[in-house]
Amino acid sequence: MTVKKWYLIRHGETDFNKKRFFYGKADVSINETGKEQASNIHQLLKGRDISRIYTSQLKRTQETATIIFPDQIPKAYKALNERDFGLWEGRTANEIQAAFPLVWEEWLESPFDVTPSKAEPFQKFKDRVQSIVEEIRETDDDEIAIVGHLGVLRLIYQFLVDPEADFWSIDIPQGTVLLLEDKDPWEEMLLTEGGEKDHASES
Repeated sequence: MTVKKWYLIRHGETDFNKKRFFYGKADVSINETGKEQASNIHQLLKGRDISRIYTSQLKRTQETATIIFPDQIPKAYKALNERDFGLWEGRTANEIQAAFPLVWEEWLESPFDVTPSKAEPFQKFKDRVQSIVEEIRETDDDEIAIVGHLGVLRLIYQFLVDPEADFWSIDIPQGTVLLLEDKDPWEEMLLTEGGEKDHASES
């Protein structure tokens, strides 16, 4: 038996999101907007038969999950942590460009091949996320939710649905849920306050 329904949920907004910082390992809390987004998702998912919740070890995913699923205890995995951006953490794109102009330009040209100073290489990031996806996929749970980070959720989408999908174009806005259902082929639906949307036609 494998998991049939995957609810992919991005953590609620943080002040670092608001300031458009690059960050991965920085362990920041969700802000008031993030709490409201999580509360909205709690309403969206009422009545769903989600048997297991997964988060990263970072508190922005755990805080979000606690609001969405108050009666369940999530399982936190380091493999679901966002990519560590090294010396770029907590800086805007303009600040990174000013401090590391050469590497910044190289990264813009080849973001999956160029590794910022002291950052996690993209392939290592990709491999660890794939390993946990394969582990989760073989569990006995029919429906699961992953409250995660955008980079991680993009990789999960590629692994499950479309390896050729453009990484940067895979969008899961905060306050929404991307439902992936394994029906051979996969069906994908974006759950929002305004109703359900066909995610495939949106991306």
